[in-house]
Amino acid sequence: MMRPFRSKRGIIAIIALMTVTTAAVAAVKIAPKAVTDTVTIRAEKPHGEVILTYPNGTIALNKDCVSFPCHLDISMLERGEYGVMIRHETDIINMVSLTKE
Repeated sequence: MMRPFRSKRGIIAIIALMTVTTAAVAAVKIAPKAVTDTVTIRAEKPHGEVILTYPNGTIALNKDCVSFPCHLDISMLERGEYGVMIRHETDIINMVSLTKE
């Protein structure tokens, strides 16, 4: 039988995780959501490395963006879902996806 979750540290950790996840989602914007050839990435960071990944986690595209918004040519990628991650120094912002049509 499971015991109720009553640890203050555990509750604080869950709240912090939910807050960080919500902030990460709000920090990265993609336009348009369903794309064919080019996509614009906007982020709150001044610059960073944009990484597109396949659903299995392997890297599909990697581009160093010297400033945001950043435009990516994705015409060479296959149709499907891709994860978008931005790496800025030691920070990694993940949680966004795009659909290539």
